[in-house]
Amino acid sequence: MDKKRILIGLGIAGVIIGLMLFVPAGNPMGLLVLLAICGLAMNEFYNLLQLGEMPACKRVGMVSGLLFVAMTWFCAKQGYSDHVLWALLLLILLTNFFRLFFGYPDARHAVRNALGTLFGFIYVAFFWSFFVRLFMAGDLAEPVTVGFYLLLAVKWGDAGAYFIGSRFGKHRLAPSISPKKSWEGLLGGIAFSCVVGVVWWAVSGATLGPYNFPLRHALILGIILPIIGTMGDLVESLLKRAVDVKDSGAIAHGMGGMLDMIDSLLFTAPFLYIYVQFLTVR
Repeated sequence: MDKKRILIGLGIAGVIIGLMLFVPAGNPMGLLVLLAICGLAMNEFYNLLQLGEMPACKRVGMVSGLLFVAMTWFCAKQGYSDHVLWALLLLILLTNFFRLFFGYPDARHAVRNALGTLFGFIYVAFFWSFFVRLFMAGDLAEPVTVGFYLLLAVKWGDAGAYFIGSRFGKHRLAPSISPKKSWEGLLGGIAFSCVVGVVWWAVSGATLGPYNFPLRHALILGIILPIIGTMGDLVESLLKRAVDVKDSGAIAHGMGGMLDMIDSLLFTAPFLYIYVQFLTVR
């Protein structure tokens, strides 16, 4: 095991946990951190597209993405209706399609550029906006709860998959996409995530921010979140394999770029948002 990677990971985790435990969800500092994460991840994603010779307008994609994430935070802060966000989303989509008419040598290049730009917006910013929703769920004068739980469940699941998979992994999960991932590692991730859920259930008094959180939900999410997180990780691995790079960036030793760090959150956040909206009670 890479001890330096583990130490760096623990250091990053400590900083993030400290922020979530002591900084209120509605504090503008939280917005700046959320925007920074989104911006770095989008920049890395568009760089991957460039390596794969897929055209995209990075500037339009990143401005659209950061604007949408900021508006998601602001609407939650002010209690505005989701209609504001859907109107903004429609304007972003229409703007991207209207760009097809200007500045391109031929129709094929224009369509490919629009697809690449929208791909980055949806894959990073739109999915990340659901983490922002979870980040802002509950009392905004208090530290983050739902987003904190998701971060713990997913990242402890990742840690469990890494530790168990590196020691006991023999059966490859997706050898053509990510040769190091194993079924044993996935089971380890599920076990770690279930432990997080049970501990959260016990410590929080069966609540998850504004939602009820009985033990059955803790166990169900403990099983499902690592599976979805692994699928999200495999999606990014497929993108990197398509352009023949190991990491999306080099922010931290052995951990790659920002997109590598949040790839599992990009898929688990929308799922958890839907789950708490339809299967739990406020």
